[in-house]
Amino acid sequence: MGNYASIFGSVSIPILLACVLGYLYQKYKSPDSKVLADVSLFVLSPCLIISSLSESSLNGSSFGHIALFTLVQTFLCWAAAFGAGKLFRFSSPSLRAMELTTIFANSNNYGLPLLLLAFGTQGFAIGVTNVILHIVLVNTLGLYIASRSSFSPGQAVSKMAHNPLIYAAAVGLILYVFHIPLPSSLQDGFKLIGGAYAAIVLLMLGMQLKKANWRSSLRRELWIAIIMRIVGVPLLSWLTLTLLGIHGLIASVLFVQSSMPSAINSVVLMEKYGGDQELVALNVAITTVASFLYLPMIIYWSFGL
Repeated sequence: MGNYASIFGSVSIPILLACVLGYLYQKYKSPDSKVLADVSLFVLSPCLIISSLSESSLNGSSFGHIALFTLVQTFLCWAAAFGAGKLFRFSSPSLRAMELTTIFANSNNYGLPLLLLAFGTQGFAIGVTNVILHIVLVNTLGLYIASRSSFSPGQAVSKMAHNPLIYAAAVGLILYVFHIPLPSSLQDGFKLIGGAYAAIVLLMLGMQLKKANWRSSLRRELWIAIIMRIVGVPLLSWLTLTLLGIHGLIASVLFVQSSMPSAINSVVLMEKYGGDQELVALNVAITTVASFLYLPMIIYWSFGL
């Protein structure tokens, strides 16, 4: 239990520090956060995708199981969020925001250290592969959903086609599938630049929390979105694993990783393309705090999968 608390502390303190600095930066300087959103989406993310995919060493069978789970679980979460939003009569911006926070979990900078503690290096390797797929989905499907808050479906697809992340993912997958090594100088450069991604998005989360109207934490839409992330997503993840017949360590890792709090990336997408930024920022903050209570139960249940 002491080690568990120690790891949580080592993960939460850096996250809290970055958010506080972003909050103070917004309070005293009032910067244009759209510039940071552009840098993270169009510079940092492509470098992170290429460096991560080119270094992946997972075998094809395991990669296939993880990819299939990710696609099916993503579809179920998207359908559930869309259905709940229509049932409770969400506005279009709030619906897009809930779709993002339901589909995408904070599986990277929060999830990976947790997996290392709970499942060791084997579980960590599985988690890295899921993170790679998650990054690709966030910056393709996530971009489409976010841009739908302000654009028609055709315009949203056009925005995706002009996004360098699509082409970075294609290059990374080619490097992975054909085992093509990058020159060490290029690999180091991509890792250096991509490594700044987590820090920038955490700063942006802090900036969004400063701009958020905390009185809106009483909004019905926010708490429906939070329930979807904390309760609905674990249930849908369990259902996906059962349907696909995935068991053992891969099942445990995927169940825990998909049940993490809402992804910080959603804040970046809402900042860039508009929409219900307040709902996203408050959802990320509240589910992150709540995760300290519910994740131990999720990990305990995962050992039985």
